[in-house]
Amino acid sequence: MRNTVQSTIKSFSALLVFTSLAWGSDVPWKGKPYDHWDEQDLQRVFTDSSWVRTTAITRTWVPLTTKDLPNEPIAGRDRGLPATLGRSAETSVAGELNFHVFWASSRVMRAASARKAVPHGGKKDVDVEKYASEPQEEYQIVVQSEDMVPLFRHDEKFFQANPFLDVRKTKQKFAPSSVRYERDEKGQLVTSAVFFFPKKTASGDPTIRSDEKNVEFNCKIEGTALRANFEPQKMVDNNGPAF
Repeated sequence: MRNTVQSTIKSFSALLVFTSLAWGSDVPWKGKPYDHWDEQDLQRVFTDSSWVRTTAITRTWVPLTTKDLPNEPIAGRDRGLPATLGRSAETSVAGELNFHVFWASSRVMRAASARKAVPHGGKKDVDVEKYASEPQEEYQIVVQSEDMVPLFRHDEKFFQANPFLDVRKTKQKFAPSSVRYERDEKGQLVTSAVFFFPKKTASGDPTIRSDEKNVEFNCKIEGTALRANFEPQKMVDNNGPAF
């Protein structure tokens, strides 16, 4: 009996080692279940995956001042701009600024966002698998930067008019159906912009076909084109295409 138990334990231990090696040898979105992603895996998803692009554009706009805020802060400890804008104001107008573009509607990005809310005593009622697999009616592209002043100075309708998805194989360009700003805790500064794009054409055909190799997000930021090229063939997880 003891030999049988010991043999079972050894087999189970070997399985754990094999599983660990298998997970460690692959990218997290192919090698691990979503609920096993750790901080390092999440970092890789958000910075080094096919669902994320970082591109630099030249800053052509003047930084914000307190006079630009819709509700000027009351004198005291809260007076002044947030630290991030304070730092960005130190950068020359002609300096380069990184913009991060996320294909946020994908299972992988949704899983990473949900998983990030779970560790370290965070939200424990999040069903990561369910949230990630929930059908999305539109593609969602999220744009973030340390300095979102151009979006602060123009509303969502303005930025709904100029961006597009350039689908190379079909040579079609699709405008966003809507744009939504996410703002800071005071509801003033824009922290990110979510661009919603249709998944189907007016005739019911997919806007991005399964054999598509390149899709470019293009958006003018104060006259400068922000471009981010995505490769759908590489946007794949354990369950198949994920975009």
